Amino acid sequence: MNDKVKGLVLGLSLGVMLTGSIAYASGSQIEVYFKNIKYMFDGYVKTPTSEQGESFIYNGTTYVPLRFVSEALGKEVQYDGDTDTIWVGKKIDMNAIVATYDGGEVNLGSFEAYLNFQRLLDPDNAKYDKDEGYKTYMLKQLIGQQILMGRAGEEFRKSIAVTVDSQVVELNKYLASSGQDLNTVLAANQLTPSLVHSYVEAILGAQMWLNSQATDERIKGLYDQQVSSNSENLLKATVRHIMISSNDEKGNPRAKEVIDQKVKEVQDKLKSGEDFAAVAKQYSEDPGSKDSGGLYTDAEVSKWVEGFKKAVLSLEINKISEPVETEFGYHIIRVESRSTQSFEAMKDQLKQQLLSDLSKQFNEKELPGLIKSITLPKP
Repeated sequence: MNDKVKGLVLGLSLGVMLTGSIAYASGSQIEVYFKNIKYMFDGYVKTPTSEQGESFIYNGTTYVPLRFVSEALGKEVQYDGDTDTIWVGKKIDMNAIVATYDGGEVNLGSFEAYLNFQRLLDPDNAKYDKDEGYKTYMLKQLIGQQILMGRAGEEFRKSIAVTVDSQVVELNKYLASSGQDLNTVLAANQLTPSLVHSYVEAILGAQMWLNSQATDERIKGLYDQQVSSNSENLLKATVRHIMISSNDEKGNPRAKEVIDQKVKEVQDKLKSGEDFAAVAKQYSEDPGSKDSGGLYTDAEVSKWVEGFKKAVLSLEINKISEPVETEFGYHIIRVESRSTQSFEAMKDQLKQQLLSDLSKQFNEKELPGLIKSITLPKP
């Protein structure tokens, strides 16, 4: 065997070190070569004690006792035989309770597994590993999902089983499409198929339970409430407008006198009775409506910028506005019609609004009162 050192591996020896050149690993004999090596730590020589073990060479690779390296760096080493885990530095009790809430608790092990699962879904989450605020947020999210699943009950859990299973299958397909094997990825992230299933169930279950609370009756109630308050969310309008941009063709700001001159030309033509659409095609600098004569048909009023929206809501039908300033420029507007959208037309949008309201109410108002304690370990 070549005596040349090919690498330094910080790991446990392959078997119990013997006094000769033979060691045992996995029930079979292997031949190893002991070697005296000088170890330099920050410029200082350190030598393993007899209790820490000796370095040896096997199959061209040099193995160094983990205990020696760790203790030389000031790190305690502990071995947990129950879980076959080596702890370097502070040993953390994964059974320690990190949160309690009405009806349950979360231990550190299950929370760490949840964080691993979130990293599996979105690897970018790894950059927040040291962020205490992120961890607290994720812990509250986990608690919220568990509480909502508890409210849903066993029958609800059974009713979504097919959906949960299909999502787990999709996750497997996604990993396979990128050349990854599910079990390999799970092992690398210290997860098991049953844990993944439980987290998918909790996430989907919480979402689907909230969805079940957004009934047609509640959606209709939200619609009626917005109708009675004349909410802009329900309004649509058909308008024509002519926009004079605040910037020139190169994107540079225009002088105010240049803008004023263009606006005056537009106003003079409209006051003389020229067709609004024709003037818009000639002067408007809004690429989205110029070619159609400045026309927007049955557009949702709530989606316009504030100044434009306010003018559309207040203008008399078919009356031409004074110049209206927005961040895009100056607009001359004519409202051709305004109407309230029907319940059926707004139902899907109102449902999403209701779901958002329900989620916000639960997370911001109800959940804090259900959490009794959060005690995450300090980094």
